[in-house]
Amino acid sequence: MNIEAKYDLIIAGGGLSGLSLAWYLSKGGYEGEVLVVDSTFAPANDKTWCFWTQSEPPFKEIIYKKWNKSWVSVLDYSTFRYMHTYSYYCIRSGDFREHVLRELKHLKNFTLLEEDILDLSSNKSKASLITKNGDTYLANYIFQSILKPRDLNEKDIKYPLKQHFLGWEIKTTEDIFDPETFTIMDFDEEFSPGVGFMYVLPFTQQKALIEFTVFSKELLEKKVYKKKIKHYLYHNFGIDENHYEITRKEFGVIPMEDRPHLPYYEQNIINLGSVGGQTKPSTGYTFSRIQQYTKQVAQELIDGKSPSPPDPSKFKYRYYDLLLLHILSNSTEESLRVFRSLFRNNHFDEILAFLAENTNFKQDLKIMSSVPYTPFFKAIWQNL
Repeated sequence: MNIEAKYDLIIAGGGLSGLSLAWYLSKGGYEGEVLVVDSTFAPANDKTWCFWTQSEPPFKEIIYKKWNKSWVSVLDYSTFRYMHTYSYYCIRSGDFREHVLRELKHLKNFTLLEEDILDLSSNKSKASLITKNGDTYLANYIFQSILKPRDLNEKDIKYPLKQHFLGWEIKTTEDIFDPETFTIMDFDEEFSPGVGFMYVLPFTQQKALIEFTVFSKELLEKKVYKKKIKHYLYHNFGIDENHYEITRKEFGVIPMEDRPHLPYYEQNIINLGSVGGQTKPSTGYTFSRIQQYTKQVAQELIDGKSPSPPDPSKFKYRYYDLLLLHILSNSTEESLRVFRSLFRNNHFDEILAFLAENTNFKQDLKIMSSVPYTPFFKAIWQNL
């Protein structure tokens, strides 16, 4: 075994979770030696991360856009929804990576390594990372976001849903969009199988990201997403391909599943991000949960403590997620009725607090009593 170097920490993966951890370590003055490994550190605006918060947003220096007004449309219900205690934010992945790497490159105790990762392993005292060219790097702890949890058994997942989407960032020839209003969900009632909707982030009157998003078990052919976006732009904004240019594209697949909580890859190797269970199963939102955990564990390391693994959500939220996954998996019609009642019968801030798992039992009861009972009774019966 060719041991190249030993470190206090290794961060395997330079995506959102890995670089967030590196950021909080660096800003907190961590003095240990840190190796960050990824196949490339070249910035690329291939992802858009959105989140909501009541307080000052993380990475406020690179916030690309902020909204407090949204549009939602489901079945016969369409309306503007306003946020009063929350704000909705957008960060572009290229801006984020460039911002963090600029900080790390000035620190002597952080090393950036562009290599493909072959394997991770550990024993009682050390964890090791092996690259595809055969080099081995040792550390006290490895935080990884690139490999599926080793103990994950796909058979344990009852509802293996995915959130998948294709998005176009476009520039129009005329003023089309309202930059103060984003579309959180404009449901496609004709889409099947699964639940499909348009998601629109307007940045200016002539610039917006338009995504067709689906909750289903299987991905679509790329031409299906594209057809849906073209149809939406023509029928909702009155523009065809002669009136806009595509300046950027993004495609993503996010797990929405009742995955067992597996915080460790192996001893001394902690899972981060989606592989660490930090994606909320019923929504696919991950950004804020990653920030909360990486900030917490960075402080533990700075204080000289052993790092704690990411905690699972409270049981009640995991059960709520399980029930909604059941409905999404079994009935498009019932899913749309649930979303219609959810938006019609609750303030937008109440919905966001519930989705952020920041509610008490009384608030949960209000949300749950606002949606149709029958789909949830079916889900409860089959998920006792």
